Amino acid sequence: MMNDINIRPYRSEDRDMLRKLCCDVADRGSPIESLFPDREVAADLLTKYYTDYEPSSTFVAINNDGRMAGYVTGCMDNRRYGLVLFWLIIPAVLIKAFKRGVFFKSEVHRMVVQGMKNWRRLFTWRKTSFHSHQGHVHIGISSDFRGHQVGKRLMEALIEHARQSGIVELAASVHEGNTSACAFFEAMGFEVRERSPMIGIQEGKEGRYVALMFVKTVSSM
Repeated sequence: MMNDINIRPYRSEDRDMLRKLCCDVADRGSPIESLFPDREVAADLLTKYYTDYEPSSTFVAINNDGRMAGYVTGCMDNRRYGLVLFWLIIPAVLIKAFKRGVFFKSEVHRMVVQGMKNWRRLFTWRKTSFHSHQGHVHIGISSDFRGHQVGKRLMEALIEHARQSGIVELAASVHEGNTSACAFFEAMGFEVRERSPMIGIQEGKEGRYVALMFVKTVSSM
């Protein structure tokens, strides 16, 4: 199957497939609906920076029948990402969410409360992570193509891109319960640098978990 999959840079025509796959695997490899009720709004928040503002740092895996087997979205400047996210993307997402009636759904109310409880973690993350020398990565693999080294090949492409871009570090945030993702990042040379207690909503119920920050040194400053 590996020979049937082409790893290449993202193209604008990949946008719809990438958004769909992102929502299909957003909850630790499962669909996003258990976390958030509106795919369109979620896709904007999770992918718009990478597809619209830094598409050169995204790579996709395309099967010979044209299906997207996986993707890796990257950012080569966390400071720029933070500015674009807070000043451009989030305001537009909030307007879209309001027009689509997202804020009238009870599960969203619970998410807002949960987010407020995590304010210390989010503030610390913003203070320590938004540096121009550090980038970050998100990766998603279709359930039909897992176990065939698609993720490894995608990550290798992004790491090489980061190295050529002069990035010092790449970071990835992983839910402690996502053991397959933890094992994957460890195998790719990432190490856990931070462990942050969090409060989250799963299937409508509040629970506690630990967010692991994996970091890999790509090049020296």
